[in-house]
Amino acid sequence: MKVFRGHHMFCATLFSGSGYDQAFTENMTQTIEYMQKGGRFRLVDGHDDICRYCPNRESDGCSLGTENVSRRDRAALEVTGLSTGQDMRWTELRERLSRVSEAEFQHVCGDCRWQEMGLCSYALLKERTMP
Repeated sequence: MKVFRGHHMFCATLFSGSGYDQAFTENMTQTIEYMQKGGRFRLVDGHDDICRYCPNRESDGCSLGTENVSRRDRAALEVTGLSTGQDMRWTELRERLSRVSEAEFQHVCGDCRWQEMGLCSYALLKERTMP
């Protein structure tokens, strides 16, 4: 079973393969494929299977701002109605993300550099979570 922090539910859904080094990209791709094939994941507070290969990971947080990342985790859990410790599958995650409003998306992702760089958007979230 994989483990995911809150905001990575959005990141995995919107991932395009850009922005990080090869090790991170390969891990993210493999994690997404695992989930799309029916693998389960558990929501956790803090570092997860995606963070393991992140070049910004520090032993006590994130070099880009640990509080910012934690705030986005909390916001992601809030708008999806989920909590740490829950197990789920990709299909359930997609269904929950399909109900996220644009304002809720901005609450989670509004200050994320990937959105600012144009690599993810609310429109892309809607496209990728359509039934």
